[in-house]
Amino acid sequence: MDEPTRVRCSKMLSMWLRHKPERGGLTLSEQGWAAITAILEAFEKQGFPLSRPEFNTIISMDPKARFEVERDRVRARYGHSLELEELPHPGMPPAALFHGTPKRYLAKILEMGLRPMKRQFVHLSPDKKTAREVGRRRDQEPAILKIDAHLAHEAGVQFYPRGKGIWLSDPIPPGFLSVLEEAHIQTTNSGRESERPKTPRQAAPGKPRRRRPKGGFTKRTT
Repeated sequence: MDEPTRVRCSKMLSMWLRHKPERGGLTLSEQGWAAITAILEAFEKQGFPLSRPEFNTIISMDPKARFEVERDRVRARYGHSLELEELPHPGMPPAALFHGTPKRYLAKILEMGLRPMKRQFVHLSPDKKTAREVGRRRDQEPAILKIDAHLAHEAGVQFYPRGKGIWLSDPIPPGFLSVLEEAHIQTTNSGRESERPKTPRQAAPGKPRRRRPKGGFTKRTT
């Protein structure tokens, strides 16, 4: 199996098990499990016939360990928009966790806290680098939030370790959040955030400052 096919099949499997099982003609259990035989039939109907070893390769090579296999069934570990009956097991989080978010959402998060939105849980990262990579999926210069996870845990917020470099949590109130990195933004009179204008480049000492002629054209001298 070549790499583009593996990636495409992995994305389809993620969609079926996390969000839309009907797209693959699948029926999930209340805990999110699907029969592997049904998964292989779904791939064949989509024009991607897979053998069981090829399916195992998709699971084992997933960089974020999004899937788990138990005997002849498979499910997604996290990221569901579907409501499942079985919840992941909570655990003690590290002292700090991180979350990368588009800068346009930052003011709202600091006011309301981190919420799952369309998913079941808040998704968190164990370090700033991973949080930045996640945030860049929707903003090239995301804001990076630090979560005081131990303090939140003591206050009753549940945290759940899932996969490689993934923590899930219940909603996190704003009192446990702090901004580590924030893109340069300013608020306009309408309340919308916009990028802060860049400071004009200063001329070197003793040299006159060059000005662009009106109209955008450079005046030629003969």
